[in-house]
Amino acid sequence: MPRHVLHIPDLSHVSDRLTIDGDEASHALRVKRIRDGEIVLAMDGAGHVATCRVAAAGRSLEIDIESVERFDPVQPQINVWSAAPKGPRLGELIDNLSQAGAAGWTPLRTERANVDPTAAKRKRINRIVMESMKQCRRPWALETHSPQSFEDAMQSEAGETIVLADASGEPYEPTGAERIRLLIGPEGGWSESERNAAALASVQSHRFGPHIMRIEFAAAAACAVILDRERA
Repeated sequence: MPRHVLHIPDLSHVSDRLTIDGDEASHALRVKRIRDGEIVLAMDGAGHVATCRVAAAGRSLEIDIESVERFDPVQPQINVWSAAPKGPRLGELIDNLSQAGAAGWTPLRTERANVDPTAAKRKRINRIVMESMKQCRRPWALETHSPQSFEDAMQSEAGETIVLADASGEPYEPTGAERIRLLIGPEGGWSESERNAAALASVQSHRFGPHIMRIEFAAAAACAVILDRERA
């Protein structure tokens, strides 16, 4: 198995040879020390994975595309809506969700948490998404979206099931849904009015463990449980 993974945007239409420069090439050459003749993987985050051979490793990186394979997204697709934890924990949340197999993440505004990621944090999030995609070797990169309110979270899309993570709920059971919106509350938990609004909207409430968990762990743990139960 190739030891190194590169991120190359849009592998759906590629020539036999590609020249890579900039930060991606610099990291591959100086940190990973990729050499001529080495086999590497290239991923675009949109389902395409290419097996490549390094043709030249100089100031830039030239690779020959040997084959390209397209993968379907993991099913069911789980989109996590959660409050944004403070400081470096936001990066941990994104990395954990990517490893667990979530399809996307949406910052969620609630009564007890109303903090939107800054432009600098969004830039860092995008970098973590790409780094985690390569580390996990997941063909589809985690998608990140703009902040939404709790009221927005209650409005499901066609074919989508909404799941509210809450200690008062029952253990999770498979639903057969192709798309699941997983709601993770803030540090102080859901307010009573939010629980009532979820109940009125017929949103399912489930618990995913015996203890209170931090957002960055709870989101990934619940995502992993759902994927395991739905795919069993």
